[in-house]
Amino acid sequence: MIDNNLHTKIEQFVETLTILKKHYKWSMGDLSLRFVALIYTLNNKVFHKEEYDEIVRYIKNNSKWFSYYRGHQKVSTAALLITKFAEPQQAFTNLLEYEQKLKAGGFKNSPYLSIAAYALLLTCASKNVDERVQKAMELYTEMKKNHFWLTSSDDYPIAVLLAESDKQKDLLISEIENNYDMLHKEGFSRSNGLQFLSHLLTFVPIDAHKKAQQTRHIYDQLKREKLRVSSQYYGILGYLSLLGEFSEQAIGEVIEVVGYLRSSKGFKWAGKDINLLVATALVANGHIEKLSHSNKLLETSIGISIEAMIAAQTAVIIAASTAATAGAATAGN
Repeated sequence: MIDNNLHTKIEQFVETLTILKKHYKWSMGDLSLRFVALIYTLNNKVFHKEEYDEIVRYIKNNSKWFSYYRGHQKVSTAALLITKFAEPQQAFTNLLEYEQKLKAGGFKNSPYLSIAAYALLLTCASKNVDERVQKAMELYTEMKKNHFWLTSSDDYPIAVLLAESDKQKDLLISEIENNYDMLHKEGFSRSNGLQFLSHLLTFVPIDAHKKAQQTRHIYDQLKREKLRVSSQYYGILGYLSLLGEFSEQAIGEVIEVVGYLRSSKGFKWAGKDINLLVATALVANGHIEKLSHSNKLLETSIGISIEAMIAAQTAVIIAASTAATAGAATAGN
């Protein structure tokens, strides 16, 4: 049963998306619209067009000519900064500084570098940035050694988040590999999505075999409701696994939320995976808030991390969609 808080969040998401479509339907892609609406909803922030447009302009005007921020990334970055920082313009300046730190540490310029910088900005004090960047690059280098064809710049953000852990690099890499192997034994095909899932599950503090079984159970539960999760969206399974003892309840809520969204105008024909990602994000966020208020979870690296993980995965999906659209347009000329 959808509780009042979750119902309020769903309504806020639908309302925010409706407003965004009214103003930006022809200038933003559908995925970007939904992502911006989701970020506002997760942070209980009311959308104000003037404020948003001002920050979008600021980002564009303070970015280099060939910067990714001058493209579609400015719309999602504006939402991320407005909803999380009291002074989003200053936050953007800090974001650019953190991005330069990442570049100095060996990370290459890419559409995913900004999300890595955002993850760093959310989770790392300025005095610890250099150390975190070094550990993140060490983790990324090891990921690349183990999965050369799967690891690329879309793994930058998760490397930054994993580097927050107090665990040593070798232990983290070992856990990632155990997760990957156990998930494969549970029937998940080897893929980039599975690698991302194996990264997420590193945040779950139980045995790798149990994690894999739990994740398979979540997958099967959703599949029985005709909500088959494609490999590109395996992160959904990770977000639910992160909820531990509350994951079973969360699965039921996700199924209900998807059903609710499908009955809402503008969602019936949206991609099943997108509706499922939105539903999972809203449900996971609700549980994180409850745990925080009950002192079962401190405010909270894991809460911040889930938001940053969702941002990372959505950035990958938007970038892939944009590349596919551009490729199709080129092929048609």
